[in-house]
Amino acid sequence: MADGHWAAVLHGSTAAAALDLATALAGRPRPVPRRVRPDLAAGGPGLALAYHQLDRCLPGRGWGAMADGYLAAAVRGAEREGPAFPGLHGGLGGIAFAARSLTPPGADPLPEVHDAVLRSTSLRIKALGDAPHGVPVRVFDLISGLTGTGAYLLCRHHEPASRAALHAVLTGLVALSGERDGTPHCLTPAEHIGDAATRALFPGGVLNFGMAHGISGPLALLSSAVSAAVTVPGQREAVERLAARLASGRTDDEWGPHWPGRVGPDGRPAAEGRAPATWCYGGPGIARALWLAGTALQDARLCDLAVRALRAVHRRLAARPDAECAAGLCHGTAGLLQVTVRFVQDTGDAELRRAAAGPAGRLLGCRAALPAAGPGFLDGAAGVVLALLAAATDVEPVWDRALLLA
Repeated sequence: MADGHWAAVLHGSTAAAALDLATALAGRPRPVPRRVRPDLAAGGPGLALAYHQLDRCLPGRGWGAMADGYLAAAVRGAEREGPAFPGLHGGLGGIAFAARSLTPPGADPLPEVHDAVLRSTSLRIKALGDAPHGVPVRVFDLISGLTGTGAYLLCRHHEPASRAALHAVLTGLVALSGERDGTPHCLTPAEHIGDAATRALFPGGVLNFGMAHGISGPLALLSSAVSAAVTVPGQREAVERLAARLASGRTDDEWGPHWPGRVGPDGRPAAEGRAPATWCYGGPGIARALWLAGTALQDARLCDLAVRALRAVHRRLAARPDAECAAGLCHGTAGLLQVTVRFVQDTGDAELRRAAAGPAGRLLGCRAALPAAGPGFLDGAAGVVLALLAAATDVEPVWDRALLLA
C-alpha cells in the first residue's frame, strides 16, 4: 500500500495550518480508556489508525503508544459485546484492519480476530451464493458487506488462508456483477430496502451507484485485486461490466460528468436532488472506482473519465462556495480531500493539485466546529486528522484502503 513516492500536496502556511489542526484535534498524548467501541466507523480502530499515522508523520511524541492502546481497548470492547459479523466498518473486520496497519510486515497481528473474520466470511459468502439475485446492500457493500471484508483480505493476500478467502469474496462479487432478464443482480428489491422513504422513492427496487453502499465499492475492490494480480475467473469481465454500468449512468452538466446517487430498475434517478460531492455518494468516490478500473484494465478512456469527473466536482464547488458539506471522510470535505490527494499522487494533474486547496481550506475554516462531530473515523475527527496528514506530509497513508481509495 505504501511505495515511498508520496509527496505533500499542501505547502507553506497552508500545510503548517493543516498540521496544527491535526495535532489540535488529536490532543496531547494521554492515557487511553481500558475499553472502547470496537467498530472502525466510530470506535477504537479508527482512533488507532489516526494515532498511528500521527506517529509515522510526527514520531517521538507519544502517539504510537496511544495507537496501540486504542487497538487493545477496541479488542476488549469486542470481547464484552460478544460475537460480531466480519464487516469492515461495523464488525471485526475493522479491528483486524487496524491491527494489520499497525503491525510491521512479517508479524501476525491478532490471529484470533483474523481467524474469526475468515470463519464469518465463509458463512456470508455462502449466503450470497444461495441468493445471488436481488440482495440487500449490506450483504455486499463496503461498509458492512463482503466488499469491505475483501478490502481487508487484500491487505493480506500473500497469506494462503487470506488469499483463499479473498478468492471466494471476489468470486461472489463477480457473480453479483451479472444480471438476469436485464435486471442487475446487485439491484435491491423493494422488500429488502429497510428505509421506508427509499422504498417510496424506488418502489421497483434500487441500484446504488455510490462507493459506500453501491456498485462502486465492488468495482474498486475487483479492480484493485486485478492490479495486485489476485484474480478469479470472470473478474476482468466483471470490472468491465460494472464500469460500463457506471459510465452509462452518468449525467453531464456545464461542469462535466456527474452521477445520481441511486437509480431505479429503468436507470432513472428519483426526484431526490443531486448526489453530494462526497466519498460515499456522488462524483468523488465513483471517480476513484473508475480510475482503479481504468488502471486495472489499462483503459485510458476510463481513467480520463475519472479525472474529468473529479475536476467537475471541484468546479461545481467553486461555483457554489456556500454549498453545505460536513467535515468527515464519509459524508464530507475530508473525504473529498483524500480522494483528490490520491488522484494528484497518481496523475500529477495540475488542476486537481490546485483544487486540493479548496477542501483543505474549508476544513481549516470550520476548525471551531470540528470537535462537535465526535472522534470517529468515518464522520469525525479521526478521519479529518488522517486526511490532513495525507495532504500536508510526505508520508503515504496506510489506512485509506478502508475506503478502497488504494
